[in-house]
Amino acid sequence: MRTAAFAEFQAIAAFRWAAERFTDAPEGLRQAWREQVADEELHYRIIIERMAELGIEVDARPVSPRIWQSVRACTRGREFCILIAGAEERGRRAGLQLIAALGGRDPATAAVFQRIVDDEVAHVELARTYYGWTPPA
Repeated sequence: MRTAAFAEFQAIAAFRWAAERFTDAPEGLRQAWREQVADEELHYRIIIERMAELGIEVDARPVSPRIWQSVRACTRGREFCILIAGAEERGRRAGLQLIAALGGRDPATAAVFQRIVDDEVAHVELARTYYGWTPPA
C-alpha cells in the first residue's frame, strides 16, 4: 500500500507538471491531465486513510521516486503521455491482482483499490485517444 500511495503522490506532481510543461501536447489532453490531478489526489487520500485504519505507517520504509525521475526525463508531450499511461496500466493490473488476492478477507482495502482500478481505465485511454497507443497485452 505504501508503494501505491507514493505512486499516486508522484502522479499528482507529474500531471500538474506535464500540463504546464508540454505545450506541444493538444490542449484537450493538457486539460485532461489537469483534471486527472483530482483523481490522483483522491487515490492518494483513500490509500493513506486505509493505511491509517490498518495502523500502517506511511513513512516506515523508503519507496522509489522512479516514476517522477522517468517523467522528468521526457522531452515531448507524446513521450510523457505514453510513459505515464504505461505506468497507470501497470498500476491498474497490480490493483486487479491485489483485489483478487484480498478475496473476502479485506473488503475495505479491496474497495479502495477497485476505485483506483476503475479510474485508471480512463487515464490509460488518454494515450489511445491522443496518440493511438494501447497497452501491451
